[in-house]
Amino acid sequence: MKPHDSLKADLVAAGKNYSSQYTGSRAERYVEHRGLGPLASRFKLGYVSAPAIGHDQYRGRLAIPYLRPAGGTAAVATIRFRCIADVCVKANDGAYLPQHREKHEGHGKYMGLPGHPPRLYNTPALLTSQPYIALTEGEFDAIAVEGAGVPAVGTPGVSSWRGHFDPAFAGFEVVFVLGDGDDAGRRFAAKMCERLPNAKSIDLGNGYDAARFIHEFGSEEFRERLGL
Repeated sequence: MKPHDSLKADLVAAGKNYSSQYTGSRAERYVEHRGLGPLASRFKLGYVSAPAIGHDQYRGRLAIPYLRPAGGTAAVATIRFRCIADVCVKANDGAYLPQHREKHEGHGKYMGLPGHPPRLYNTPALLTSQPYIALTEGEFDAIAVEGAGVPAVGTPGVSSWRGHFDPAFAGFEVVFVLGDGDDAGRRFAAKMCERLPNAKSIDLGNGYDAARFIHEFGSEEFRERLGL
């Protein structure tokens, strides 16, 4: 096996390992709180309890593998790790905070693997036969939108967008851009509409991202917002 192939295989092994540590973990409880529990297995979400070699800094984080349809040693393109520490995501009474009120002080909410460039999340959705696709600001939103029956791809944000992402969306009649319901999210949506001629911004309201909207109002109302 070539060194590059070995690194790919290590990613697959790490993804499987973290997925096996998910059940009963704080990651599972957090994902269920976000209303995404039934989708965790489909997207192979994981928890870093026993880190792989070189992954000690991700201990205690939720693992989000970027799955690819190719399979084999290329089945996991990268893994992102989300902070779910109680001090960051819970109030003093132990209740989970809304995502936009979480307090990640002194560290980033997300961590990626060193040397890994920004990538699109859930690229298998690009193979849909539907004439539309959703573009979300984050992995959790893409997962929630998929659960609502709409193919969705996520991006870590407008600053992480790369020019070679554009052609992936050229064949769709419409790209529903789902930014968060805040100034940054609306700037993201506006920027994507500038880049993609088939883009259509969908504003879900102040304080709402796609995952929160679907969790509170349901898939049917979400699809109605998209005109589906």
